Amino acid sequence: MKVTREQARAFRVARHHLDKRLDADGAPVAAAVGLQDTPPGSAAVALAARADVPVDALDELVIVPSIRGAPLAVAVEDLAIFTTGLDPPDEEAAKAVVGNAWKSLDELTAMRALDVASEAVRDSLRDGPLARDDFHQALRERLPEKLLWRCKGCGSNHLHPSLWRATAIRGVLAIVGREGRSAVFGAPPKARKVSDPGAELARRFLSAYGPASPALLAGWAGVARSHADALWARAGDLEAVDLDGQEAWVLAEDAATLKRPPAAGGVRLLANLDPLHGARDRDVLVPDAAVRKRIWKVLGGPGTVLIDGEVAALWRAAKKGKRLVVTVEALRRLDRATEDALADEADRFAPFRGATTAEVVYA
Repeated sequence: MKVTREQARAFRVARHHLDKRLDADGAPVAAAVGLQDTPPGSAAVALAARADVPVDALDELVIVPSIRGAPLAVAVEDLAIFTTGLDPPDEEAAKAVVGNAWKSLDELTAMRALDVASEAVRDSLRDGPLARDDFHQALRERLPEKLLWRCKGCGSNHLHPSLWRATAIRGVLAIVGREGRSAVFGAPPKARKVSDPGAELARRFLSAYGPASPALLAGWAGVARSHADALWARAGDLEAVDLDGQEAWVLAEDAATLKRPPAAGGVRLLANLDPLHGARDRDVLVPDAAVRKRIWKVLGGPGTVLIDGEVAALWRAAKKGKRLVVTVEALRRLDRATEDALADEADRFAPFRGATTAEVVYA
């Protein structure tokens, strides 16, 4: 089956629930592939784009470091998928999961370091949540010196960030609150048993980002290619498609929907790291390479404005008292009806950024 990028984009928009909002109890469904909370507050913004929920709806979800070590808001019943589902099967996979931390390990393998660090995190949080500095101090008291890394930013020795974040895949770490911008860490709720959480992780990825490939799965999840291949092999029946001349795959059960994806309507304000942007083949969403380069910088890129399922503008927001000023840069001409819809969406979005009203200005 031949598929165009327009069909692939429409399929992904619909699978991310950006074609039509879910109702007020839709938070678990909206978080089917997790809602990244980078920077803090982004998960609530992503949830608001997908479901007609109140400001406190994020409390229905649990935030855990997960894919690529990023904090991810997921449904409690999906915890095993986004933690155990990433557990590395071998040393190569463990190195990918712990990121750059393995480079500073002299005597321990990456897998052994993950084991030791996970047990230290479990023990540190046994008696209840800890603020960031207290959490790191508790780890210092429980870990051998050889596992502590010299942090130039704070001038102290502590467990490498990539390693302590990776311990979440062992079911020992969650972000349970905030003190200002700093996380408060605690033990996650008990995960519901899933027979093969890794296979379900691959299926979730394909359902949201198809048509895709094992390489795209590896990039999205932050795992070794060999690990991604193993997860891919367990995902179930797939159908190969030709995506504008490139070989890709979709879950067999999704092939008919990919061929005739639902049309999207309305306006959505998406954060820079919104889950829709999560797959590395961002040319499916934004064909213009120069625009992609402006959006996905290393730091500080703008959000995107989705209009009828297409990226049609960029946006940034700044709070001025209780007013949220949303600055929009249109990538094509916007008619009056679209501008009115954008103003309504900004008003709806404002409470999720701690504001009561919104104003849209055009760059």
